[in-house]
Amino acid sequence: MHPVRVAFWLVISAMVLTAAQAAVAAWLLVRFDARYTSGAPWTLDENLQLRAVEDRLAVMLVLFAGLSLLLAGVATAVPRRSPHTRLVVSVALLLVADALLLGVVFSPDSALLADSEAQEAHLQTMLPLWYSGVHATVFCGVIVASVLAVLRLGREPAADYYQWHDPAASWRGFTSWLDVARGRNM
Repeated sequence: MHPVRVAFWLVISAMVLTAAQAAVAAWLLVRFDARYTSGAPWTLDENLQLRAVEDRLAVMLVLFAGLSLLLAGVATAVPRRSPHTRLVVSVALLLVADALLLGVVFSPDSALLADSEAQEAHLQTMLPLWYSGVHATVFCGVIVASVLAVLRLGREPAADYYQWHDPAASWRGFTSWLDVARGRNM
């Protein structure tokens, strides 16, 4: 398969992962108030921690929705035949990696600081343990897809595609999005 096409699908997969993370954060945020009332009474310390969790869930929703939109823009840039495309895509994927690190630092998990096992069990009703697994999977998946996309764009056929517009190339690029939908030029 042509490296530009592979890079395109890697960026699309990273976009899907970030959109899924945004959807998970939105789902937990929508259900937050109902879970908060059902888990009451809360101590003052727990209440402060849970408000921080709610705020961080909102940050995760905004961050990952924004990353998803950025990756959608990167995906549309990948097939564009310009000598600067590889640089723009690489810088954008580096920004995505940096933003993901912010997502790890300001994760809702890091706001839960239980004093005892009983308090931890009480607080876990608000932020399920599977959320940590989803967050870690998305982080690793997006980093791996981004690195692989940059590596694929660094290959010689990709350089020919962007620099020389080789008309004899086996893959002529995306001529239009309708051709992509119909399966042509693949």
